[in-house]
Amino acid sequence: MQVYPAPSARTLDWLRRVLGAPVAAVTPLTGGIAQAVDAVDTADGRRYALRRWCRPGWQVEDPWFTPDNEAAALSALSGTGLPVPEVVALDAAGGQAECPALLMTWLPGRMLPSATHRDGSVPPPTAAMLARLVEAAHAIHAVDGAGVAPFEPYVVLGQARPPAASTRPQLWERAIAAGPATPPPARATLLHRDYHPGNTLWRDGTLTGIVDWTNASRGAPGYDFGYLRINLLIMYGQEAADAVLPLLDDHDPADDLAAFLDMEWEGPHAAPLPVLESYLETLLG
Repeated sequence: MQVYPAPSARTLDWLRRVLGAPVAAVTPLTGGIAQAVDAVDTADGRRYALRRWCRPGWQVEDPWFTPDNEAAALSALSGTGLPVPEVVALDAAGGQAECPALLMTWLPGRMLPSATHRDGSVPPPTAAMLARLVEAAHAIHAVDGAGVAPFEPYVVLGQARPPAASTRPQLWERAIAAGPATPPPARATLLHRDYHPGNTLWRDGTLTGIVDWTNASRGAPGYDFGYLRINLLIMYGQEAADAVLPLLDDHDPADDLAAFLDMEWEGPHAAPLPVLESYLETLLG
């Protein structure tokens, strides 16, 4: 996990002025890969979530995913009834907080545990929980999301190559060739863009939070479902990924392939190649 510096005295002073109370504690939260995420506790007992864009080079690597973009997504979702954070304060340029920062309300609940080896030691989300995830995604996609960044692929398929360690390069080449044939979406809606169980919070089986809207985009709504499926595959196995399909009335297999091709195939965050290739084979038919 990326380790970020603690908020500076200047950032703490900004928080004090915004919240009207001294900051009693700042606690780093797990899962902050792209940007720093902290829990902020005030001296009078309130708690907030702070995201800081302090990773060197983020403007070059992720130029679309700015504090303004996340704030626009959260503002668009305000009033929908979905359990998403509310914007408390925004320092988009970092003039007050030393680096660009977004302060949000705190949501209750805990992240789901994930199985990194799919050995059955960690149970996947229940059928009721998956149904709630699908229902929530439909509610997200009902929002236009004006002001949110348009969809830009992470992977440029024209430059993509099969993973170097793959023993089945022809399978990947078929998938890469099929990707550009996917037509533009009939409609563009708000997307979470990183929609998976690790970005949700739960309490006693109830969805209490959908978090991490940094990558929010406007694009084809099916992308979120394809992304959900590939993450369920990686975290819990094929059965968990397939359990989503009966919940989708208008499922398009092209959405699954588009989400698959837009993920990291190699590197420390990639799934084992046999898992990916077995899934890819089912997508290509």
